[in-house]
Amino acid sequence: MSFLTRLNPARSLFFRVFLWFWLATFLIFMSSTWLVQQLDSGVKYRPLKPNQAKNLHQVARKFQYQIDKHDVDLNKYAFQMSKRNRFWLVLVDAETSKVIFGLKKEQLKTRQLLEQFDEESSALMIETQGKVYIGPSSIVKNQKAYLLYTANNQPGGSLRVIRHEYPGLFLFFLILFSGGLCYLFVRSLLKPVIQLQRASRRMAKGDLAARVGSASNRLDEIGQLGRDFNLMSEKVEILLNGQKRLLADISHELRSPLARLQLSIGIAQQQPLELHSTDSQLALDRIEKEANQIESMIAQVLMLSKLDSQEAVLNKQNISFEQLMLPIINDANFEAKQRGKNIQYNAQVSCDLFVDAQLLTSAIENVIRNAIHYSNDNIQVSVIQYKKTIVWSIKDDGKGMEEQQLSRVFEPFYRSSTARDRNSGGVGLGLAIAYRAVKQHQGDLTARNIDNGGLEVSISIPIDSISQGIIS
Repeated sequence: MSFLTRLNPARSLFFRVFLWFWLATFLIFMSSTWLVQQLDSGVKYRPLKPNQAKNLHQVARKFQYQIDKHDVDLNKYAFQMSKRNRFWLVLVDAETSKVIFGLKKEQLKTRQLLEQFDEESSALMIETQGKVYIGPSSIVKNQKAYLLYTANNQPGGSLRVIRHEYPGLFLFFLILFSGGLCYLFVRSLLKPVIQLQRASRRMAKGDLAARVGSASNRLDEIGQLGRDFNLMSEKVEILLNGQKRLLADISHELRSPLARLQLSIGIAQQQPLELHSTDSQLALDRIEKEANQIESMIAQVLMLSKLDSQEAVLNKQNISFEQLMLPIINDANFEAKQRGKNIQYNAQVSCDLFVDAQLLTSAIENVIRNAIHYSNDNIQVSVIQYKKTIVWSIKDDGKGMEEQQLSRVFEPFYRSSTARDRNSGGVGLGLAIAYRAVKQHQGDLTARNIDNGGLEVSISIPIDSISQGIIS
């Protein structure tokens, strides 16, 4: 039963392709046969070429010479000549118009065709049933005339002969040959599919390192599928491992403010009554600060989780470039002045944007605040349109970063400082949120060190995401 199950075309790609192949072959064969019958009688007559006429004349003259000199038996000598040459001879009695040598009894159609000619007929090349007959040419023995033909297979060799004379054997050969080809074809498809199946099963069992092997090296669509599977499994592995690290980092980050919050509450509760009002107020202020910090961190984590989701929905709307950037620059100038620093702003773009204004504002603000924090004195913010992209460039004159850290600066909870002190600049979520916000707009966020010191962060958004207006 298991063998019969494998023969079910619904469950076997090999037999499905095999049956479709033979159905197509059958339909083509039937339509071709009908068309040939409609357009062609199956017999072709062609005039002889000079070399064919010469060869026929030589064969007839040689045959006649042997008859005149040695009085040979016609059938025996025709057999000997056929055996010595690449062609064979056909003899027809001119008086009775019957074939006496060279054709089998079952070749009735060819017999009837050749028996239509007589001594007065011009020699022709006759193509029928996969064979070529050239003649007739007259020979005489004992004052009795015979018609001589030379015969050969049409171009196509033995296969053509088998097709016409042994149709059953030809059909078996076709089935065997096509079955072998189908097996090789389907095997080339099934082998990579089996690799994909095994890799997916390993991944379903929790093996995140499962990858497709040699199938991913193919150049066709199956190879592309294998490469896509490897890329998918790699992304899933990175995502799940990142989630584990994210949870560990969140618990680490939340532990410190919560501990300080509990300590402040304890201090507030243990204060003497005569000092309660002043110290209690300080403790409560501290509680409020830490609680706000926890709320901010949780909000950032939720935002990061939302942007990491493939189902994130953007609230896009039309907004002018100036309307987007003016509040950002005003807030940045205020913050920079409080720190004794200066922001230089230059924009060469005047257009309307179709973006999630809140999300994009958050991304740009995070990058500018990071530059303010790490700069010495000056921050440069410039915006230009380059080809089909709008580019924000934020430069600071700080110390920059180590090259190996540039590729990780947009990872959640990553800090350039190995010490996890909050004075090194937030909890490491601002740039990660900015990176994902830009990606949601089909843009890119990159960081590079400036030659004379400092860091440059670039935000680029393709023009496809922007309703362009007039560019100044």
